[in-house]
Amino acid sequence: MMGSLTRNERARDDQALVDRVAAGTALQKSNRLRELLLFLCRRAMSDPGTAMHEQEIGIGVFGRQAGYDTALDTLVRVQVSQLRKKLQQHFASEGQDEPVVIEIPKGSYTPVFLDREAAALAADPTWMQRFRGWLNPLTLVFAFLAALGAGTSVWLVLRPAHSRPAVDRLWSQVLGTGRPACLVPSDANLVVFQDLIGRQLSINEYKRAQFGRIADETITDPEKRAAAKLIVGKPCTHVADAELVGMMGVLTAAHQIHTDVVFARDFGTSYLESHTVILLGTRRANPWLEMFEGQLNFRTRFQEAPQTSGFDNHAPLPGEDATYPAAWGKRGYCRVAFLPNMTRSGHVLLISGTEMASTQAGGRFITSEHWIPRLRSRLGLASAARFPYFEVLLKVEFPVARASQFDIVAHRIPKI
Repeated sequence: MMGSLTRNERARDDQALVDRVAAGTALQKSNRLRELLLFLCRRAMSDPGTAMHEQEIGIGVFGRQAGYDTALDTLVRVQVSQLRKKLQQHFASEGQDEPVVIEIPKGSYTPVFLDREAAALAADPTWMQRFRGWLNPLTLVFAFLAALGAGTSVWLVLRPAHSRPAVDRLWSQVLGTGRPACLVPSDANLVVFQDLIGRQLSINEYKRAQFGRIADETITDPEKRAAAKLIVGKPCTHVADAELVGMMGVLTAAHQIHTDVVFARDFGTSYLESHTVILLGTRRANPWLEMFEGQLNFRTRFQEAPQTSGFDNHAPLPGEDATYPAAWGKRGYCRVAFLPNMTRSGHVLLISGTEMASTQAGGRFITSEHWIPRLRSRLGLASAARFPYFEVLLKVEFPVARASQFDIVAHRIPKI
């Protein structure tokens, strides 16, 4: 069983598998694809918490010049697509007895090492029905942003937004460091995986990405274990996060800010040093929020059994509650926080709800010409004053047959 292997043993076995694939007949006549496989696997195994960009691959494997235009030069995307087919060919023929297979998820440049039992489960069209009873329905929204698994660097070219002076004034400050923006949508499949193992992963566990080992050590049922590995091995995000990326993209484009959209699985702390970072989603779906929880007053609370979520008020003021629990289908909460990064050299924006709908409400709040003046008033700011760092807690109501509604219930200006 894979869970009995140490980290070094697993790394050694993975490298041996890569070497066998590289020496196999599927890649025998293509030195270029073999070099590409070795490059991608080496990067994935040596630095699993860092995103792999298309331009990096073009320079490192295909000799492209630094700064070349990936929108015009599609060589990397074409070659990775060919490599996917060669990997499938290898594991269907001479590699058919390998207990572990290598896949490169579509839209991603990061190889994953997947137990064959999980790969076989993926080929069964009934697998989702057989495991539906274990899954939280709200975590099953597989969205088009799965294609962002390796990080996508883009200029978002969109129609100009309507005049929104209050919003533009806030966002010119958020984006005003001159750095590119990094939008980080959440990891929807991670929530499903945590439901199956019955606990929440720490940020360190998430960065190490040893999901197969954790499943082996935690889940005794072989089919359930295979389902967990399959699910966590397929990068995707929520539709709500996809919509938020679009909303934020309008603003970054309006301010002529270059934008990297990086799936949470491929995010790393290096982005905090080079970008204005916007983290989206619940703590359970985006573990990178854990890095900032300690400096916030409104802190994420989640209980496994029975599953409950909300925010704890670390230091309640008069008239405030000590806890703000969500009520399934009726009420949620969203924390919107504007903070400095770890070195105080840049900005971080957190939009984190108790579930998808509340996170969406937070996105509407921070991009609304109606709500930004109310935020300014709530913080006691003059009309022309710069925003301090802040955190705001929104209460989100889910009326029947109507869109969710929200209001500010508490706020803080942190002493940073």
